[in-house]
Amino acid sequence: MNAKLFACFVACIMLVSCGQSMKSEATADVMELEQKTESQQVSINAPIPDIYSNGKKVIKKAHYRFEVNNVKTTTEAIESAARKFGAYIETSQLVLENPILENKITIRVPNESFADLLKEIDQQSVFVNFRNITTDDISKDFVDLESRLKTKREVEQRYMEILRSKAGSIEELLEAEEKIGDLHEEIEATISRLNYLKDQVTYSTLQLEYYQTITQEIAKIENTFWSDSAEALGAGWNGITKVLIALLYLWPLFIVGPIVYFLIRRVTKKTKQQVKSV
Repeated sequence: MNAKLFACFVACIMLVSCGQSMKSEATADVMELEQKTESQQVSINAPIPDIYSNGKKVIKKAHYRFEVNNVKTTTEAIESAARKFGAYIETSQLVLENPILENKITIRVPNESFADLLKEIDQQSVFVNFRNITTDDISKDFVDLESRLKTKREVEQRYMEILRSKAGSIEELLEAEEKIGDLHEEIEATISRLNYLKDQVTYSTLQLEYYQTITQEIAKIENTFWSDSAEALGAGWNGITKVLIALLYLWPLFIVGPIVYFLIRRVTKKTKQQVKSV
């Protein structure tokens, strides 16, 4: 009897352990599937690797001209993409030179979103005239300017200490004060240059020129009796005005003609009288 109870007890323990192991294996499979799904989502949503800067301080510019189906629709799509990537439109110029409707836009986009925004703009083109991308590595310029700025500030501090301690003659103090003024201007110019370069690196520039060909449809008007009559009256009036204008050009004849006619008649009359007298 005890043996049977012991066997049943062992069987129950084995069933419970098997159930737990199967449950743990199923949980592990679910966790592994979730991890794969998350990794796939991360890879899909990950930004395009920046092949233009490679981690350096680079000024990136793109000059892009292309044809589109509809300028208005493309403009709305580009504005939406700009908002999506934190960019802003610096300038915009819409020009119509019949039959070409063209929009010229300059966009400043964060450096890390340069390639992503450019890829979305590519989807709007139906024909590409040119697509030029230029980069300018200014890492050395940054190092040079920051080094100069540090040196100028150190020199400025030494002159400031001379003024504070009032050590030296009056001429030396005046010279130190003058040097501080010059250094202060140079420091401000260096900081301004650094800020400009930082802005150029932080925001890349896209110059876009996209256009469409406008097609104009001319409506055909059916000729009717009234339309023909109106055209005939208009043509007749134009003919009268042209005749009147032509007569105005002949005004000298209206003045000279009667005089010539009067002289000829008088000479003829005298000639007849002379013939009769003879």
